[in-house]
Amino acid sequence: MAVDDVETYCENGIWKTRWRHSTNPFAVGGEKERQVSQGATVASWYGVDHIITNPDGTTAEHNSYCDRRESDAS
Repeated sequence: MAVDDVETYCENGIWKTRWRHSTNPFAVGGEKERQVSQGATVASWYGVDHIITNPDGTTAEHNSYCDRRESDAS
């Protein structure tokens, strides 16, 4: 199964987290910090990137957890 990156974003004032190219979030609500934490945790589990997007659509942070996936494979 191909795994996409994780994105945390704000939509209509509500912070959400989803797989990068999905339209459906897998986590919704709470403070920004809560969603960022959940996104980072999932990205770390799957060894993918975590992109945090500002409410205006610009990228606030881009963190990579790919090294964890590669080290787990060896």
